[in-house]
Amino acid sequence: MPLQVLTSTMDSHKETHRYAFELVKAARSMPVDRAEKQPHIQEIRTQYQKQALKLRTNKKFN
Repeated sequence: MPLQVLTSTMDSHKETHRYAFELVKAARSMPVDRAEKQPHIQEIRTQYQKQALKLRTNKKFN
């Protein structure tokens, strides 16, 4: 079971990096606040936040 939690945590770090790289790439051609509102960047952030909440809930109740 600990291996599964470790893998999930590692996956969430990859999502954080993906979000950061996409944000930087978009921010090269527009202000950061507009870049954050791009649909594909919002989707990455939403998925990361859902995963973090799921992990937090699992830690709290296990």
